[in-house]
Amino acid sequence: MGIARIEQKLLIVSETVGVSSYDFNFELNFACDHPYRLDAEERCVLRVGPLDGYDAIFAEKLDMGLRLVNAPEDHLLASELERWYPLIQELTPRTVVYETLPDAAEIEAMFEWPVFLKGSRQTSKHNPELAIIKSRAHYEMAAEKYREDEILHWQKPVVREFVPLMPIAGHVPGKVPPSAEYRSFWWNGACVGWGRYWYQVAPYEIADVQIGLALAQEVASRLNVPFLVVDFAKALDGRWIVIECNDAQESGYAGVNPLLLWRNILEGEAR
Repeated sequence: MGIARIEQKLLIVSETVGVSSYDFNFELNFACDHPYRLDAEERCVLRVGPLDGYDAIFAEKLDMGLRLVNAPEDHLLASELERWYPLIQELTPRTVVYETLPDAAEIEAMFEWPVFLKGSRQTSKHNPELAIIKSRAHYEMAAEKYREDEILHWQKPVVREFVPLMPIAGHVPGKVPPSAEYRSFWWNGACVGWGRYWYQVAPYEIADVQIGLALAQEVASRLNVPFLVVDFAKALDGRWIVIECNDAQESGYAGVNPLLLWRNILEGEAR
């Protein structure tokens, strides 16, 4: 794990995690120095992959003189669906968060098949067999796998209304079908980067994507998290909807240009 101050403006605590859509070499792209002692508390951004036990991480870094850009309450608000959903529920598919996996009958009382199943923080790498649940029988099978899944088993189960999305050309093995989805990064309420979510397929452009971006802007305003990611997509019926939110420190860049993203953040810091 390294500490770098980029362009004398912002501290980044980072380490390589081996994921091309997440890793970024600050040394190759910016003038960096490496403080070995901090004379005063400085704000910083973590880029070290998934953040488990954020309260402890925040306290540990604070003892070093590093104040993470997102406070623990910001991290929870951005990361946990049950925190952000009540603030934007009319902008995203109808959702119920459960303490434990519900019976199929409980789901049928609230939704019609198919439904979208996920954890309170994330899916299991977009595995369609554990995400798009088509029937009661499918759910019974998926529930067993949910309990054993290394990503899902510790998360609260979330059932969402299944909203068909506008499809795009291409296929990513082992993933849900790619759709007209975008990822956006927000720094203190300003968009510092946005781009295609499905970077693994041929580039796609949607004519009215600015409507979706405006929707993400509304979400960023309501949540007011210093460093936030908002994913949004176009539904098959023409609506733009919010897919999910997250702490941007944990989020991969997807189709967002990371160099431009960090340049925009630094420009914002200079003002």
